[in-house]
Amino acid sequence: MAQAEIRHPALTGAPWPVIGVRVRREDRRPRAASWRPAPRGVLADALLPCTWPELECLAEIAVGLSRARVYVRDLGGVEPDQRLVLCLRGAPGAVRVEGPLAPAAEVLAARTRAAALRVAAVHREAGRQQEAQVWRTRARQILKDGRAARRGRSVRAASAGLPTLGGRP
Repeated sequence: MAQAEIRHPALTGAPWPVIGVRVRREDRRPRAASWRPAPRGVLADALLPCTWPELECLAEIAVGLSRARVYVRDLGGVEPDQRLVLCLRGAPGAVRVEGPLAPAAEVLAARTRAAALRVAAVHREAGRQQEAQVWRTRARQILKDGRAARRGRSVRAASAGLPTLGGRP
C-alpha cells in the first residue's frame, strides 16, 4: 500500500474526488470517524482511493451491493497536510466510519464514479485509449448499478427469472 499512497493523484496536486467524514484525532492520528455529527468530530474531506479494487468495493457499498464497512486512514502525506483517504477493512491505521451510510451513499457513489472518470481522462490525455475505455466502462457500470438500486429489483430478478404467484418472494 505504501507505493499506492505515494502515487495518489492528490499528492501531485491533481484534482481528486473527496467526501466529507467527521473525524476525531488524538496524537494527530484519526481515532474515530463518523458519517454524521459526532462528539469532538471535525468535518474533514477524505479522498477516495486511486486503485480500481478499492473504488469498486466502495461503489458496491454505496449502491447496496455489498454490506462491507468503509474505513478512513491517513494518506501518509507530510505532517501539516494530514490528508485522509477512504479505505477498506485491513488497511494499516484504518478507523471504521461509524453511523448509517444512507445519507452519504449517493454522494459516495457519484464521487467514486467521478474518480473512475478522472483516471479515464488521464489515460486519454496520455494517449492510452484502450485503458481509458476500460475506466469509462467501469464508471458506466457504477452508474448502472446505482440506477438499478434506486429502482429496486423486479419480481423476475428477485425470483431468478422464475414466475412467482402473488408477489415478491
